Amino acid sequence: MSEEKKQIKWYESGNTITTLIIITILAAIFCSQSFAVSGDSNFSIFSSVINHNSVYLVVLVYFVLLKTKFGKKYFNYLNVFLIFFYLITTCTSILTLFQSFSLNTVLDFLKNVVLLLYLFHTMFRDTRVWHDLKLGSSPFNEIHNDSYYYALLVLVVLGLAVNLISTLMIDGLFIPVLDALYLLLFGRYIYLYRDYLDYHMIDADNEGNFDEIKKSINDNINDVLDKTDIDDKIVAAAGKVKETTKDILDKTDIDDKIVDAAKKAKDKIKEKTKETKNEKKGEK
Repeated sequence: MSEEKKQIKWYESGNTITTLIIITILAAIFCSQSFAVSGDSNFSIFSSVINHNSVYLVVLVYFVLLKTKFGKKYFNYLNVFLIFFYLITTCTSILTLFQSFSLNTVLDFLKNVVLLLYLFHTMFRDTRVWHDLKLGSSPFNEIHNDSYYYALLVLVVLGLAVNLISTLMIDGLFIPVLDALYLLLFGRYIYLYRDYLDYHMIDADNEGNFDEIKKSINDNINDVLDKTDIDDKIVAAAGKVKETTKDILDKTDIDDKIVDAAKKAKDKIKEKTKETKNEKKGEK
């Protein structure tokens, strides 16, 4: 047993990852408040922490409780609370996206969505909620553990690059880096728990399939097109337009009218020319 424990790397240890998450959150809170409210009173510092780091504070409480017997005993209940909290955070990011649309807000929204789906389809496994909501048939179960984590990794790196480019002060470099590090560690924590569930085959028999959903959508579209006979209607409408146009041209005899009008104009010009010549001779 001792040799197996020594072979476990730090990023494969759930205990090490949770410890690093706690340290990262504390560092992020400390840095953000030291830059934002330096020199203010203790009350203003505390209120600023509550306003700007609410996500960090909730997650910090979650991971600190996991280190205790209470958190290990009520682990599933803490997960429900965490998912509900991130659901609210995702809804807030949607409102922020509408209020100020930018690349940064879009990336934040995508990160929250991926993280929420990752939590939803991992932390609810091995619970009664998974069976009550029939999450085993969710199509998002077809996304593998690696795919979830790498998608989050790409979004975090892109968000970090955008924040670093838009940052004008050196002090502003620390907070985006800590935020990115927290998300990567948090994603790794979910990855390890999902890997544990897959290894022990806990609620691993899922029926979700994107191909079946795609097939059903295509079948519904084909049924709608068959019922409306849209091709026949388009052909019939085109034929009616053609016949109507032909009837109008036949009734008005537009070609003959153009020729007659041209002849009349030509005769009038000749008469007018003769009249001007006669007037000139009379003057002479």
